[in-house]
Amino acid sequence: MLKLVQSVNAHRGKGWSVDWCPHGDDKLASSGEDKTACIFLTEELKKTKLPSEPITLITKLGEGSHTRSIRDVAWSPCGKYILLASFDGQVTLWEQTKSKKSAYNCVSVVEGHESEVKAVSWAPSGRYFASCGRDKNVMIWSLLDDCEDVECSGVMTVHSQDVKRVVWHPHTDMLASCSYDDTIKMYINDLDDGDWTMTTSLSGHDSTVWGIDFDSSGERLVSCSDDLTLKIWKKTDVVNDKSWSCVATIAGHHTRAIYDVAWNKKNGLIATACGDDQIRIFREVPAANELEKNNFELLFTLKAHSSDVNSVKWHPKLENVLASTGDDGCVKVWKWEDII
Repeated sequence: MLKLVQSVNAHRGKGWSVDWCPHGDDKLASSGEDKTACIFLTEELKKTKLPSEPITLITKLGEGSHTRSIRDVAWSPCGKYILLASFDGQVTLWEQTKSKKSAYNCVSVVEGHESEVKAVSWAPSGRYFASCGRDKNVMIWSLLDDCEDVECSGVMTVHSQDVKRVVWHPHTDMLASCSYDDTIKMYINDLDDGDWTMTTSLSGHDSTVWGIDFDSSGERLVSCSDDLTLKIWKKTDVVNDKSWSCVATIAGHHTRAIYDVAWNKKNGLIATACGDDQIRIFREVPAANELEKNNFELLFTLKAHSSDVNSVKWHPKLENVLASTGDDGCVKVWKWEDII
């Protein structure tokens, strides 16, 4: 079951996204409708016996830098930088100062989208990040000179509607995006000419695909949709990145749009954020024999926020810790305990 560890009234208006600092570097970020991003210190979560308030707000970013909602936040793989994506059409890059753990400076303002930026994501190498938005574009950015210079590496114009999310493969510089056009696209960099190209397009959902996430191996992808289903996609050719197919559909559990999905890289649990105010936890059930496919069962459902849940994210090191945010502006931290 999910047990609430702490709830923080983080944002005035909607809370849009949460992201843990990679490698368990003791920080959690959130973004909201109030044009700010909150940075929380979370080192107390590592203790066996948690204090009453194991996470504490240490700073807010974006005040005065963005003129509209900050829709997404993303930590760099090294944990030194953080990206903010805003409905004002800009992405800002922030660097932690050497002198103070809680201080960040804006080192770059990245412009290129024609309208609202919906999401940002770092490549595992740290060499690239991607952004996407209402202009239907996926943009890939290269980082130069220790991240202080940013240049556009590619503009992908293959979606026909708003692009809702971009997510990188956990081990390689392969990118996936999902859209209001009901599809998922994947891209790789052609090492011969340096251009980014779309390798595959996945269709199967009947409405907007709101969120996607890879499993720990990168061989499977989970997607969530306005059609109230989750789909599991599997790479069917270990050599060919173009070959993916849907191997499972999880339906009948959600009553409104599923806005986000997170695949735990440690224990394989899948968490969803839904417009019915609920967080749900799913587990894979191995097939009984070689003729059957693995199934996914619902383990737990909880009314997590007083309004839509917009984002869920598993902790990168503490496998049973989950963060969420929603339309109530709260950031919540949860602990998963197996049901005996």
